Amino acid sequence: MLSADSLNENGKDLAIMYTKDRSGCSHYRLRFNAEYINGYEHGVTPIILPKITYDPNLLRGAKSIVFQRPENKHDYEIIKRYKELQPKYGYKLCADYDDLTFITGDADENNDAVPPYNPAHDSIHENMPEILEYMKKCVDILDVISVTTTYLKRMFERVFGAGNVVIIKNVVPRYLWNFPRKKPLTQDLVKPRVVYSGSPTHYRQPIPKMAPGQNPNFPKGHPGQPGDRGDWNTGLCDWVIKNVKEDKIDFYVMGSLPFFWQEIQHKIQFLPWTDSHSFPRKFMEINADFSIASIVDNPFNRAKSSLRFTEACACGCVFMGNIFEKNDESPYREIHKDCKIKDTSTVEEIDKVFWALTKKDKYNEVLEWQYEYANNNALWLESEQHLNEMLMYFDTKNPDII
Repeated sequence: MLSADSLNENGKDLAIMYTKDRSGCSHYRLRFNAEYINGYEHGVTPIILPKITYDPNLLRGAKSIVFQRPENKHDYEIIKRYKELQPKYGYKLCADYDDLTFITGDADENNDAVPPYNPAHDSIHENMPEILEYMKKCVDILDVISVTTTYLKRMFERVFGAGNVVIIKNVVPRYLWNFPRKKPLTQDLVKPRVVYSGSPTHYRQPIPKMAPGQNPNFPKGHPGQPGDRGDWNTGLCDWVIKNVKEDKIDFYVMGSLPFFWQEIQHKIQFLPWTDSHSFPRKFMEINADFSIASIVDNPFNRAKSSLRFTEACACGCVFMGNIFEKNDESPYREIHKDCKIKDTSTVEEIDKVFWALTKKDKYNEVLEWQYEYANNNALWLESEQHLNEMLMYFDTKNPDII
């Protein structure tokens, strides 16, 4: 662990952070780290400010100033002003990006960056010229950019010519994911508990055509919108329907109910979405045997981290997710080899993988592997490797970053 003395040699101890949301994005990337680091003497005090400040007392004490996802003219003007003041105060300018929000050229225009089924697709693609222009301007004056994955780093380097990108993986805080290790199975699972905990951004719910005034959310009416299975446009979607209909699994869904599972909704255990601090407890209370996730092959998903897998490792449920048929860019390429399915896998092929995992010896083997994988690959926020990465990120004088 980096010592507090070595990080505080110049009397600076603040890492000023500006977040753009209160969702899981800002929590996993910044807020959870700030909460934990502030409980110890690490020579850095991360503070999240609700408003932009140029207070000289704060700036004099700042090692670094961190911006979450700067991508427009307003963001750039703020960073530019801080850049002008940088020689006087000597802080480092950082930005964190956890998703792909710009066109990479890796797919057709409609499916590049944010895919059509994501609610942010229309607004992002309408503003793409501005996003590309001002992200490039930000990249050129930032000292360091942190991203979640190798693919996302590669896109920043290719599209913006960035040479200042570091990877800081998504991790989970043990102080929230503190479920005790499960005891090994003594018999095969008969009717496993399976959970899906992905956000509603992985598909698009249909909206019926509405007349003006019919719905207060659409005062001018709505032309209607077809549903899109999005990331669930795989065999895993139909596998869920089959096994729920046949009463072979107990299925739990966190968040909203996807339209494509309406026919089995009376057999689904539904848990409404919750805040980022309560989510781990709600997830662990299910005591699921399996967690599943489906993604399709597009640039947005290639840039994604394997957070669903990490959460499953943390609380002890075997994770099953899909890799891509055409490339090795799926975030779930790192999961246990016996848990991998393909984006082209049929219901029958998925059945074969899943039911093999319900055998006690195989289940115990995979579960133990996941626990050790989390420990050995620094998937805990409290791990020395991750904390050192964050402390180096915040530190003004780190030669590996600035």
